[in-house]
Amino acid sequence: DGAIPLPDIKDTLRRKEMEAEMARIEEEETATKKIDRKDRKALLKLLEQQPYADADDSFFEEEEYTTVSALLGERAKPFLGIPTGPLQVGHFIGALVIVLMAFIEYPGFPLTNLPSPLRGALQGGLGTVYAINAVLAVLAVFKAGERGQPAPLWIAKVFSVGGLAYDQLTQLPTLEQIEKAKAQKGKRALRNKTKNKY
Repeated sequence: DGAIPLPDIKDTLRRKEMEAEMARIEEEETATKKIDRKDRKALLKLLEQQPYADADDSFFEEEEYTTVSALLGERAKPFLGIPTGPLQVGHFIGALVIVLMAFIEYPGFPLTNLPSPLRGALQGGLGTVYAINAVLAVLAVFKAGERGQPAPLWIAKVFSVGGLAYDQLTQLPTLEQIEKAKAQKGKRALRNKTKNKY
């Protein structure tokens, strides 16, 4: 017949629900095993059992999200399978090279010895990109406020790196979501205490 069977949306939704359920179950199982990174004995014991565990955050208690965490792109989902940190560094270096090519004229160096029309095209492209980044930086002010993050940091990062940084910011939980999670954990802990009593 030669027809290609198309995936059914119901199967896809069922698969996503099952993956979410499996992730929830796995998270509950690992929640009791998490250790503090500062606890040397527990860390060494874990590394003896699993040598590469230090790179997997699921084994450790969650630490506060700091400025360094934001700059390194921690807790951000990979973009097309590439971790956010290296992608952001690559974009920033690429932007610096294009700024060099567009605005510096130095004869004899291939990156700065460009014809004027090409230099003008690069300047126009940079103007467009940074105009979009400026809009995203303004939006980042509001998103940072919702998440209890320092607005100047996110304005600078979103303006320099753009959509990757904005996506990282929007992946962080809002203060409201954190309070709900704490309340839910508190209820769960209270329920577990009453179960253990009886």
